[in-house]
Amino acid sequence: MKSEPDGILKAISTDGSVRAVIATTTHLVAYARQKHQLSFTATATLGRALTAGLLLAPLITRQGQVALKFQGNGPLGKVFVDASPQGTVRGYVENPQVELPLNALGNFDVGAAIGKTGYLHVTIDNGFGHPYTSTVELASGEIGEDVNNYLVNSDQTGSLVLVGVHLNSQGVEAAGGLIVQLLPDHTEQTICRIEDNLTTFGSFTFLMRRGMDLEKILARLLHGFTLQTITPLHPVSFQCKCSSERFYEALKVIDKAELVAMAQQEGQAEGRCHFCNQYYYVGKERLLDLAGLGVNTQ
Repeated sequence: MKSEPDGILKAISTDGSVRAVIATTTHLVAYARQKHQLSFTATATLGRALTAGLLLAPLITRQGQVALKFQGNGPLGKVFVDASPQGTVRGYVENPQVELPLNALGNFDVGAAIGKTGYLHVTIDNGFGHPYTSTVELASGEIGEDVNNYLVNSDQTGSLVLVGVHLNSQGVEAAGGLIVQLLPDHTEQTICRIEDNLTTFGSFTFLMRRGMDLEKILARLLHGFTLQTITPLHPVSFQCKCSSERFYEALKVIDKAELVAMAQQEGQAEGRCHFCNQYYYVGKERLLDLAGLGVNTQ
């Protein structure tokens, strides 16, 4: 299957009944799998969460960040994603090597991996220095259902969230998702039409694997609606904010005696970014400088 570049776009129906945001995320999910050395179950879970974050961000903020933290009683532990409306996303799974058997439908058992008991925390930072967090109970541990539950509880708006990751023995074959929100002009017929389309045309990744691009998938899943794109196709990517400079700055809050001990005993400070698994190191001389003792201190 030819894999198109990852991207995202927004659209609205001309009758004012629905709006949608849709994305393909195959390459960024594959990148996350490689960076974190994820199991198949963890790849499916984090891939869906990364996709959900990218879809949510442009719906609920124009700038800043949207963070999703799934905290259930399953073996994966915490699943954390941080996304921006500019199309960047990063994330990690607390226990990336967890592998579970397929569920009764033959799919990755993301619900059991996250756990059916727990919470989804959604933090919105609009860039003004006052982020706020909403918390809802997990509906099922399935990413799409839980994000949909959050939207219904927070916006009191009917919505549909589809996120999927398809893997084969070589890795990530297809990943992407769609959020459809009902607008005030919707009718019962609007809901029935969307449900019929989903039943008829299959899953998101099934359509991707058939070689369809975003606009064709959107037209298929929202068949019967006349759509107008609000934004052009925009690239998306896994992008972390970490750097060696940020790690160095973080060391400044450590007690000076601890910095000296680290320099003398370990010869360096080592740090790892949870989001991208990148390691950073600060050598002995710079540690002693941070402690205010100078490079010649023994």
